Amino acid sequence: MKFLKLAGAGLIINIAGLQFALAAEWRFCIAPSDRENKTHMTNPFLTSTSMETLERDFDQLLGPWNRLHDSVQCPTGADEQSVRTMREYAEVFNQQIGKMVVLIDWKPVSMR
Repeated sequence: MKFLKLAGAGLIINIAGLQFALAAEWRFCIAPSDRENKTHMTNPFLTSTSMETLERDFDQLLGPWNRLHDSVQCPTGADEQSVRTMREYAEVFNQQIGKMVVLIDWKPVSMR
């Protein structure tokens, strides 16, 4: 009986760990600034943090540095490669329209 309880507890822990892994998404964050003609963006990262929390945290990070920005977005994709491709496209697009792309070395708190 004791073995069954331990086995059951182990199964629950394994399932919980698997659900975390399934909930994690690849994302990057981007914050354009029309006023400064810049776009701030991060490299892609894997996270299970909600989009709302990521966007709020990135917004709060930029504020004290006096990095003006219009909005924050943290898009996701199907996998790491698709997010890397989206980020590269965003970087090239912003450069083509004359914006300076500023790389911000940032990951969510849960990733540090």
